[in-house]
Amino acid sequence: MAPSAEAPRSRTVAEGWIRESNLRAFCESLAAEVAYDFDDSDWLAIDMALPHTDDEQPPSAWYTYPLVGRTRLDLHVARSVGGSKVSVSVQGTVDSRSRIRVELLLDVMARYAVALE
Repeated sequence: MAPSAEAPRSRTVAEGWIRESNLRAFCESLAAEVAYDFDDSDWLAIDMALPHTDDEQPPSAWYTYPLVGRTRLDLHVARSVGGSKVSVSVQGTVDSRSRIRVELLLDVMARYAVALE
């Protein structure tokens, strides 16, 4: 009998912080992971909400944006007041491969300045 594929798991996929200047690239890349067509209206919603957030508040007070494609990921973001970072929590149901990809994406967006084309 062939081994079965790992079942998707529901909970926090990844969390940490990224450079605020990388937020749009992070959103677009995260959306691509679940085959969601992220466009300017999606970005406008996040961009307009971000200034009203504070990462020192409980995560339940952060701005949440759903990305629904092959599966659903909920992106929770809050700005670091007085800083240039955004705290991020990604929640949803993904397999281990997608989890690793999202964790790597978060790490890259924290370490490097990413340019959008």
